[in-house]
Amino acid sequence: MIRHKLVILLTVAVLSAVSCDRSFVFMQLTDTQIGFRDKTEGYVWSDSLMQAAVAAVNRVHPACVVITGDLVNKTSDSLQVAIYKRNLAGIDSSIPVYALPGNHDMRPWTEENHAAFLAFNGYDRFSFKMKGCAFIGFDSCCIKDSIETVEKEQLAWLEGELKKARKCRQIYLFTHCPVIRESIDEKEDYFNFPIPKRREYIDLFKKYGVTALFAGHTHTYYHTSFEGIEFITAGPVGAPLHGGFSGVNVVKVSGKGFSNEYVPAGDA
Repeated sequence: MIRHKLVILLTVAVLSAVSCDRSFVFMQLTDTQIGFRDKTEGYVWSDSLMQAAVAAVNRVHPACVVITGDLVNKTSDSLQVAIYKRNLAGIDSSIPVYALPGNHDMRPWTEENHAAFLAFNGYDRFSFKMKGCAFIGFDSCCIKDSIETVEKEQLAWLEGELKKARKCRQIYLFTHCPVIRESIDEKEDYFNFPIPKRREYIDLFKKYGVTALFAGHTHTYYHTSFEGIEFITAGPVGAPLHGGFSGVNVVKVSGKGFSNEYVPAGDA
């Protein structure tokens, strides 16, 4: 009888330990951008870079993958789209994949281009929960292109999703263009949010306890902390710029927080 009780207690302890372990891994890919700076016939170079990223995803087998925009260089190029979709289909079907628009996917933001992206991707934002964490992705194109009515509607949606996520242990946001790369005071340019918008969005993130925001767009890696929020700008799957390299971002979530490492796909 004592032995049976011991077995039961040990079983309960093991099950409790498993249920309390909320560690997991997710991956961020960005700027797959098939065709960008690719002079090879049939975009073989871009294709090979995305193939390597897909192989890394399948090898790591993360809980989910988020692709933060610039899926192809020109959505009007049917070959670029076909290569992207073929590679995307190569990701293990048990791994959920979420993709957001980049400026090359909707250039510029117009109702027509937006409708075309929705036809291509199915959505331009997302929100879901995984192991007590919230994942929320939104479109930075309407913000960068100053489409005020669309941005206002999205901002209301974003705040609504953040409210729903208040009880989550961590909140991760995703978009294409970084709010900031290194500093809230950095010069406004092609690769960050307009100065007046930075404070507005960061205040919203602080209000709801956002853990981190993951972006892309720059084709090189940045990571900075500001007012308790981590701002991670991953380097590209596609052609790198500014001395960067092609790679994938591997994010390890634990009960205490997260760590991330942007690495060449072969090292993931």
